[in-house]
Amino acid sequence: MFRAIWDNIKGIYSLLVGMAVTWDFFFSPRYTIHYPRKVVERENLENYRGPLELTRGKKEQDQTRCISCQLCVKACPGHCLKVTKGKESKSPESWLYDFSLCCLCGACVEVCPTGALAFSHKVYMVTTTREALILDLLKDLKERVAETPLLVEAPDSTASQEPSAAVVKEA
Repeated sequence: MFRAIWDNIKGIYSLLVGMAVTWDFFFSPRYTIHYPRKVVERENLENYRGPLELTRGKKEQDQTRCISCQLCVKACPGHCLKVTKGKESKSPESWLYDFSLCCLCGACVEVCPTGALAFSHKVYMVTTTREALILDLLKDLKERVAETPLLVEAPDSTASQEPSAAVVKEA
C-alpha cells in the first residue's frame, strides 16, 4: 500500500518536472532559421564546420602552405582526400577533396604540421550530383585570392598617417 502511494508521488513529481521543462522551452526563443525567408548571419558562423579549404601562404598569399606530406590523407577516416605531390617542389600539383565522403571529424586539420587546412564557413552548398561535391581545393584557393585583394603593410613613414595609406595589391 505504502509502495503504491510512493510510486504515485514519484510519478506526479516526474510529470511536474517534465511540464516545467516543456514550459521553459515553449517560451524560449527559436533557434531554427526558416531558410527562404531568413539567412544565417556571419557572426553565427564562427563555430560552423563547413567543407575543408586550403589556407593562404604566409609569404606568397596566392600559394598554399601545403608541403604535400600526406599526413592528412593518412589521418582521414573517410578517405576523402587525394593530394598529388609536385615533381620539382614541395607544393602539391593537385588537391582533391570529396565532400560526399567527409565526416567533418577534423582529423586532417589537427594533424597538418603547417596549418594548411581549415574548415570553411560555406553554409549554402547545394547540388544535385555527387560529382559536384568533389572539390579542387587549389582551384578554390586561387578563386578566393582573385576575389579579395591582398593588403600589403604600409612603409613606416606612412604608418603614422591615416589608415587609408596602406597599399592595395591586386592578385
